[in-house]
Formats: sequence, C-alpha cells, structure tokens
Amino acid sequence: MLNDEDNSDKKFKRRTYLQGIATTGAASAVGLGGLSTSSATAQQEEQTRTDFDGGPNDNPDNDEFAREIQWGNLGSENATQECPGEFGYWKWVLTPGGPQPLELPAELTVQFADGTEQTVEGFFPGGGRGALQFEVFKEGGGTVESAVVRFNGGGANPRLTISEGGCVEDPDDIPDVTVTTEPATEINDSTATLNGFLEDLGGFESVDVFFEYRVQGAIDWETTATQTLTEPGPFDTEIDVEPGTDYEFRAVVVAPDNTTVRGAILTFTKEDVPDITKPTVVTGPATDINESTATLNGDLEELGDFDEVDVFFEYRPVSTDEWFATEPETLAEPGPFSAEIDVEQGVEYEYRAVAVANDTRATGETLTFRKEKLDPDKDLPEVATKPATDVNKKTATLNGHLITLGDFDEVDVFFEYRIVGADEWLVTDTQTLTEPGPFSDEISGLLTGVEYEFRAIAAANGVIVAGPIQRFTKKRDKKERRKKKKLEKKKRAYECKKREYKKYKKKYEKCQIDKNTLEKKKADHEDAKRKYERYRKKYRSYKRKKLAYKRKKDEYENCENGRVNKKTYKKKQRAYKKSKQDFGPKR
Repeated sequence: MLNDEDNSDKKFKRRTYLQGIATTGAASAVGLGGLSTSSATAQQEEQTRTDFDGGPNDNPDNDEFAREIQWGNLGSENATQECPGEFGYWKWVLTPGGPQPLELPAELTVQFADGTEQTVEGFFPGGGRGALQFEVFKEGGGTVESAVVRFNGGGANPRLTISEGGCVEDPDDIPDVTVTTEPATEINDSTATLNGFLEDLGGFESVDVFFEYRVQGAIDWETTATQTLTEPGPFDTEIDVEPGTDYEFRAVVVAPDNTTVRGAILTFTKEDVPDITKPTVVTGPATDINESTATLNGDLEELGDFDEVDVFFEYRPVSTDEWFATEPETLAEPGPFSAEIDVEQGVEYEYRAVAVANDTRATGETLTFRKEKLDPDKDLPEVATKPATDVNKKTATLNGHLITLGDFDEVDVFFEYRIVGADEWLVTDTQTLTEPGPFSDEISGLLTGVEYEFRAIAAANGVIVAGPIQRFTKKRDKKERRKKKKLEKKKRAYECKKREYKKYKKKYEKCQIDKNTLEKKKADHEDAKRKYERYRKKYRSYKRKKLAYKRKKDEYENCENGRVNKKTYKKKQRAYKKSKQDFGPKR
C-alpha cells in the first residue's frame, strides 16, 4: 500500500491505494461479477435499496462497513485507459443518494480484465462535502471489469461512478484541482440554481468553472456559461427547467493547462405544477438616470389566478453573475410600479421586472441602460435612436439623429445592435458629423423570426452617449412558420389531453367512472405528451442548426473579405461547408 503522507498539511489527504495483486481467473472479492450495460442501472438501483433496508448486502461480518454495492457501469466510457510506459488513472465517485450523509471509512475494490484487482480507501475532497472519492492507479493502464464499494451512511440510492480517467507519468502528478457538486436550490416555476464549490486551485492562479446538465436519460450534456475564479469558494448558475422533468448535473473546473476535473453527478426534479394562470409583468424603460441613481419601471398587467402579487426588480452590471433585488411591493390589482437604485458612472446595467405569488414566478424581458461618465466641464452631445426601416429578407436600416454636438466640433456616430438576450453588442461603421442631423446604416445577415435591439451612439474625445433602445423583428420564413405552427398545435393537443386526464382522475376518485376509462385517458395524455416532447426536440435541433449555420456563414464571409492567413481561411471554409450541409439552403 502506498500512502501519500507528505501532504497532511493540505486541506485533505491525497489518495491511498494498493498496487494490484497479480491474480488470474475469477475475482476473489464477493460480488465482483460483471454487469451488462442494459441491466446495470436497474440492478444497481435494486442493489442500493436492499442495502439501505438492511438486505443481503449488509456486512455483519465486518463492523467497519455497514453497506456494500456493486458498480453498475456508470461512467463506463472511462473504464479503459491504455497507458504504455505510464500509469492508468481512474477517479471514482460515490454519491450519497439522499439527504443522509456518507461516512468514513469507505473502501473500493476494483477488478481489471487482466485478472488483477486493487483496493483503495475513500476520502472527502475538501474535507467532508457530499460525495466520497476514490483514486485508482495501474501501471500500463487496463480495463475495469467490475467493482464493489463498502461504506457507511448515505441515502437510499447511492451511485458509484467512474467520473474521469487518463494516463499519468506518476501517481503524484495528479493535479490537486478539486471541485464539488452541491445540491440544486431555488427550483421554482421555470428555473433552478445549480451549485458547486471550488475546493482547491491546485497551485494555479485562476481556473474556469461551469456546470454540465441534462434531462435524465439524455445523451448530450448542455453547458452553462464559464466563470473564472481566483480563490476557492462557492459558485452557481441559474438554468431554465420544465415541470415534471428529472435533471442531472455536475460541476466542472478547467485549469490553465486544460486539466479538467468534474464533480459528482447530482439530480433534482422539477415537479409538475397545477394548471394555473401566472401573473403577467412587463419591464419598462429606465428613467431619471442621474449622477448616482436611476429609476427602474415595470407594469403588472395581470394578477393571474392570485388575489395579490409581490413585484420587484432584479438588476446587475452587464457581464456579472449575481442579480441584486429591490424591495418587494405587494399589488392587489394591475398597475405600474417602480424602484430607485444606486448606479455608477460608466457602467452598463441590465434589469428585469419580477412578479411572485405563492412560489409562482413571472419575469419581464431584460432591458439595459448605461450610466455614462460625465465631463463636468463640457456639454455632452445628444443623440436619439429612430425606428428601423426597410426590414426585408436580408437587411435592415438602422436610423438615428444627432440632436446637438454639445461642446465638440465633431462627433462620431454609429449603432450598436444584437439579438435580444445576447451578451455582446455588434457595432456598425463609424460616421463623423460636424453638425446635427440624421444618420443611418444598413446591417445584413439577419435571422428571420428573431427580435433585434439597437441604439444610436455618439462619441467625442472619449465621451460616449447612447440613445434609447429600439427593437424590430424579422418575420419568420415559411419553413419556420410551419414548424412553429406544428409545435404549437402539438402543445395544445398535449395540454388538452392533460386537462382531460386530470378531470377524469377527479371523477375516478369520486367513483363516477371505472378504472379502464381512467387508464385510457391517461394513455391518451401520455401519448400526446410524447408526441409534443419529440417534436419539440426536433424544433430545437432545427433552431440550433439554423443559428450555427448563420454563425459559420458570417465567419466565412468575414474571412473572405478580411486579411487572414490561408490556414485560418481554409478552416472557416470547411466549418461553413459542413454547417451548410446540415442546415443550409438545398440546391
């Protein structure tokens, strides 16, 4: 056994492992038989239930360990690590499977396809948070065939997973970068907050963290935006969720040398909510933007199915992660509301109106405003944003008006524009004006069915003034309108069957109908739901391919018109051609 005792002054002790005992034939450990991929998950779930209820996998002969489960092939994509001349490395994670915490000691025994096996001790990365971790090393690498873990504590459904693997020259070269996945919180009507904790930067000055998440059973992971941390601590991200859906997620950290470490996979469920009408709230333009404050405005248009609604605003500087909230105000009828916030000069803010009633949450669209830096010795230019014109299939004309030059002889004017909800503004070419008057610019490459926002900008000697934001929408093309209409039709059919099933369920509870009738209504509801979910995935895939095609097309056209080297041009050309095959117009 090799113990890493030199690191006792760190947050936690590193791994302790046994080099494999060279054996052949059947494994000597009890319960190390391989599991087929198709039945592994179900078998493991059944296994963990019998463990927790005091079933056959309790370990009465060994007082050190109260429970024992077999590996159910979770993370099997990391099972094989071929490492000639190096060590194969496998990181195993045991998640609690419920609110009851795991406890030490814990022990993992792994059998490889060549007949050797190893036993390693578990530890809590960072000193006791949620999941247990095990690290296994094998000279030359190999393939994991089966494994069994013995442990204490945990909930009813613990899970044993190979979270990652690789090759290293020496076991002590494994970086100490460590991240922990923590339970999801604030699972409300339409969103949930994913939480993680960066335990250790592993000697790096900074690391990038984010989350991977997906609907349980899905193949592909979705990724949240990246955050950069310079010290250990918590981090979180809000994602959109749908009622009646099970999700799984994990925290991820990437070091500057591209070392990637993933936390344990945790799950949560967005419970289905009853059919209720949500409040309707609208975000209005910010006003009274003076030296140190600004007024945010909103309008509660409908209370929905509630007698009263709490309204407030969420706001933050653009590109920051944390939302700030104003004090809630309770409204018993529709009407406007506002709140004053402190602002800093030279900072752009984004904000949204929020309405909450009995944990049902509704938000207005997110708008922005900028508190410009003021030069006390000069009068600033004034600029207005005018509505867009000539919005045709390929282009749109953005319009503005320079009202005054202020105390400047000339002023540069241009436009900032973007898809509503995007993070970055695109910029048109600059025009220089020496007197007040109108100006315009044509933009191209617009997506149909997409809402854009833009604003006129005036700049002089480092002073920047922005006009109010205007919006326009490209009408969807016929293909997209057909797909959208079909999606809405399937959604209406699903919602109709859902309401009908709930109505018949109540009748059944009152003994007004028989069970066969109820089961038929349930089957109709589930069939409509499957059809709606299946087509919604197709529609989302269509939208993603469309956006990818547009992005690759723009990059390729920019390369054609710009000065780039031949290698970059060829790379963009290949990416564009592939995207065009996936989505682009068929000849």
